[in-house]
Amino acid sequence: MDNPFRPAKTLDLRQVVYEKIKAAIVSGHLAPGEKLSEVDLASKLAVSRTPVREAIRQLVKTGLVTLTPRKGAYVTCPTAEDAEQLYALREDLERFAVQLVARRTPRGELEKFRAQFAGMNDSTTKDEYLQADYLFHQFLYESSGNRFLQEVLSDLVDQINLYRPYSLIDQRTILELAQEHIQVIDALLNGDGDRASRAMGDHIQHNSEALESALTRA
Repeated sequence: MDNPFRPAKTLDLRQVVYEKIKAAIVSGHLAPGEKLSEVDLASKLAVSRTPVREAIRQLVKTGLVTLTPRKGAYVTCPTAEDAEQLYALREDLERFAVQLVARRTPRGELEKFRAQFAGMNDSTTKDEYLQADYLFHQFLYESSGNRFLQEVLSDLVDQINLYRPYSLIDQRTILELAQEHIQVIDALLNGDGDRASRAMGDHIQHNSEALESALTRA
């Protein structure tokens, strides 16, 4: 059993290393199927191999990393079946989340997000959209007021982000997705949880269908 009184500095370092490797995976800097070298990661992060090894073990538990006997650790290669199951779960949970958000309606932040999505145009980049999308959904999770739901959805989205390299987002898609966000926001601003839930369901289904199409072509 881990020592609960282990020096905080050691625990902090392990967590920092974990978060950095996780961020590299979720952002696509470490691609699906890429082998994780303890030596290489330790060198890049300027730490010993021990916190890297512990971080990899932790990432295996989250599903972001897969251990292959006698071969080592690899960034998990997601499958079409995994995608279908992940998006089905995400749809149910996010529809529930926005119904909770509608009960409290954080107008100020919602109006800021609305302005951001409404301001997207042909010059909006894929990275700019993905960042706004990530922050908006994380905001909804936090605003649900249910910390357990927030944790589950955050972990779920980390899994879904493994599919980012397969994402086929062009300018037309960005504008369509931005409009879908606006529909969710408008429903929330009107305090209409049912309409927000339906709009969120449609949005996630469109994402799921687009990914399915991309995986079919891959």
